[in-house]
Amino acid sequence: MNEKNYIIALRDFTEESNPYGTSRGKQTYARLLDHIDKLKDVSIIGISFSRLEGADISFLRESLIYTIKRYSKKITFFAFNFQDEDIFANLDGAAMSGEEHLTCWVGNQCEFVGPKPTAASKVLLDMVITHRSTTTAKAAEELNISVQNASTRLKRLAEEGFLLRVEEAADTGGKEFIYQVIGESA
Repeated sequence: MNEKNYIIALRDFTEESNPYGTSRGKQTYARLLDHIDKLKDVSIIGISFSRLEGADISFLRESLIYTIKRYSKKITFFAFNFQDEDIFANLDGAAMSGEEHLTCWVGNQCEFVGPKPTAASKVLLDMVITHRSTTTAKAAEELNISVQNASTRLKRLAEEGFLLRVEEAADTGGKEFIYQVIGESA
């Protein structure tokens, strides 16, 4: 697993500790794009919410959620260091509005903002969160489902942005996909 991780403090791209509104969000979006475009070979970016006293839904949608959407095929994002539950709730509203999933670490707890997984996928997702990573075979065995069913559902969860899918060499000499929770707690 050779992902190159990078951490960005959202506060470094805003002019205030309690940013709000669409226009401020668009200004921060431009700053974020300028910064991210200069990064080389990064595959995972953690967004720290440290030093932010607050942020409203429109600011978070325009600045962060639209940044995540822009890079969704190239870079995986996660968020952490939430200063209070209101910021987290506003981020969820922004992600729902922007129709984007984002893995968030609230303390040591992995949570998601944005559209929710299906009930069937939620059971599988909870299993991966518990172990932090899994293979198709391990998921199938633990949940007593077919390998094909586990493979299809894990792949869908990765495509939807809930999990990271990493290819590794299998013990048998072929390739194997590891599905893991995105990011880590701070």
